[in-house]
Amino acid sequence: MTHHAELWDAIRHGLPRGRWTSLADVYALVERSVALDPEDCEPQVAGSSVPKWKRNVRNVLQARKGAGDIEWNGAAGYRLPSG
Repeated sequence: MTHHAELWDAIRHGLPRGRWTSLADVYALVERSVALDPEDCEPQVAGSSVPKWKRNVRNVLQARKGAGDIEWNGAAGYRLPSG
């Protein structure tokens, strides 16, 4: 299972600063930047088609939003603060 620190590193280094990015684009960035293992790709809950890694990305974004490391526009858009 990929650790939250690895997910955050991919987001922090891959997102442009000061520009809103959709959650779908954050997922695409993580998917191409992180070596996801088979456990990451399992459903987040039984019967779900959403993989665990997407839930973990949302958890990372929530935690980092609370810490002020990333901004959220209330409509599935995220932005790393400028400078």
